[in-house]
Amino acid sequence: MTDSSHAFHILCNGAKPKGRCRKNQKKVVLEWRDGQTTPRNMTLGLTKFVERVVHLPARLLDLLEIAAYVFCADRMCSRGRREQVEFHSWARSMELHVKVRDHEFWNDEGVRHALKEALCWMTGDADWAFRFYPGHQTPQAHLFDMDGCEEDFPGHARVLLFSGGLDSLAGAVELLEKTQDKVCLVSHRSQTGTVKTQNKLFEALQRKYPNRVIPYPFVCTLSKIKAPEESQRTRAFLYCSIALAVSSALSETEFSVFENGVTALNIPKRRDMVNARASRTAHPKTLALLKKLYSLLTERPIGLEAPFMFKTKTEAFEVLRSNGCADLINSSTSCSRTYQTSGNATHCGGCSQCIDRRFAAFASGCESQDEGGIYAFDFIQDSVTDGETKMVLIDFIRQAKDFAEWTVDRFERKMLDPLADVVDSVNMNDPSEAVLKIFELCHRHGLSVRKAIKRMDELYREPFREPPPDSLLCLIGRYEHLRPPVELLAERICTDLARTLPIAFKKNQPKDENDLNDKIQAYLDPKAQEFEREYPVLKFGLAKVTPDHSLSSLDLLIEVKFVRDKTTPSKASEGIAADLTKYPKDSFKLFIVYDPHRAIIDDSSFARAFEEKGLCKVHMIR
Repeated sequence: MTDSSHAFHILCNGAKPKGRCRKNQKKVVLEWRDGQTTPRNMTLGLTKFVERVVHLPARLLDLLEIAAYVFCADRMCSRGRREQVEFHSWARSMELHVKVRDHEFWNDEGVRHALKEALCWMTGDADWAFRFYPGHQTPQAHLFDMDGCEEDFPGHARVLLFSGGLDSLAGAVELLEKTQDKVCLVSHRSQTGTVKTQNKLFEALQRKYPNRVIPYPFVCTLSKIKAPEESQRTRAFLYCSIALAVSSALSETEFSVFENGVTALNIPKRRDMVNARASRTAHPKTLALLKKLYSLLTERPIGLEAPFMFKTKTEAFEVLRSNGCADLINSSTSCSRTYQTSGNATHCGGCSQCIDRRFAAFASGCESQDEGGIYAFDFIQDSVTDGETKMVLIDFIRQAKDFAEWTVDRFERKMLDPLADVVDSVNMNDPSEAVLKIFELCHRHGLSVRKAIKRMDELYREPFREPPPDSLLCLIGRYEHLRPPVELLAERICTDLARTLPIAFKKNQPKDENDLNDKIQAYLDPKAQEFEREYPVLKFGLAKVTPDHSLSSLDLLIEVKFVRDKTTPSKASEGIAADLTKYPKDSFKLFIVYDPHRAIIDDSSFARAFEEKGLCKVHMIR
């Protein structure tokens, strides 16, 4: 069930439902037009966009507005502050009320279901419900904005999504090199930095390929409001809807999404990673669900192609290098946290996209074109002090190692769950062929990461000087990526709980150990759906014992100890010693000791006494 703090009632473009929003819903109003009773809080370049394409029918205009409202609602409706999200469900319940032009179409149950299905999948939200109302109109964009008028566009056009990222840049270059067609670059514009990046690349491509590159920018952003939510899982819906509008205006029936397959599949790097938090922007199922919706809308089959689905990031770099466009690499932006950059840097250097990009640059031999100060943080030469960045880096390398070493049979067995959604969505008659293609993609990715590490070591390791502590070369030298995943997961749980538990109990301490376990369970539930409370029941002699929490897939048992005012350190010590005796030797035991009054003076000595016995970790939190 969705947390009541995550239920939203969103009124768009003057929609006035008869009833009020339910008690548990937060009301949000969105409006992009001037002169309305509700102040404008969105910027939507719909009029200028229509001027660019000459004319769009009512249904496509509705789609663009709906997609814009969905995108802005996604940013307006917070999943919770970063330090609080651990204690709440990731999923929200979104109810949008929208006035439309083609009310009969949008009110069709099949259309609303297709819209809901696509958005729930790509966002991981509990619900996206829509209530459509008739009577919406906007003025003509210009004199020729009418049925029967269309853009005079000779020849065949290729339409593709162009974010300014490296993959979309490589896709544009590949189309320009392999065809003589006009290439239409569809871009969403919301941030100044993104606009600057896109313009710079547009101009460079236009110089290299004169009279063949045509930009189609679409402005959509919140106005004078700082977005409380930046996960932006609905951006793919907005982007693809813009591309559909351009394709339709040019009498084309397909458009392309260029995203390398490893990023598009986004296979979780840890078993504890909740599905919704893994972005599904270009996932095959996302594209299949959008294709279904768009085919209903246009009443004809729509081709939504993913030409790089079986290319790695390294191979996207190689497309640019082999076509003489390596000089454009450092003008593209792949970072998901550009707000963490500084100075002239365009990339934070520590997010998963930055990490993936840097490894691919070294594997392809393009590292010199990917430098030039574009990264605010250099994990190769600098100490990785942020726990989350360190975990992302180690997870990335460990997954690549698995992909490089696994056989196809082991890959299929290990990746059974994420493969199911992919195999059902890719256009292949034989599921075994699809699995093999995905395995080969991931295997090449693993080999590329290994090649990149060797290249980094060759270029940066100093024989007379140790690498900075916790830098990539140091982590590799300590073989952190070879440690069992259960140990790394235990460390991550400890790091997160050390941050979140003090916030949860800032005003009121837990009433008892059960109350403490309730908060820890709230953290664990969104992290991994496989965590279980007080399970399994294990036999010890003639008695039965049960851990406070467990994750069977990694054989992890978690015990929680609450050191209260009257609890002595020796009592906590006796409890841990007893648990170590009762639980299986082969299981990894994590002991969370909540000690708000610092009854345990020497944490290291206390923990070491137990950890030396093997397969356990003791972590104090205050």
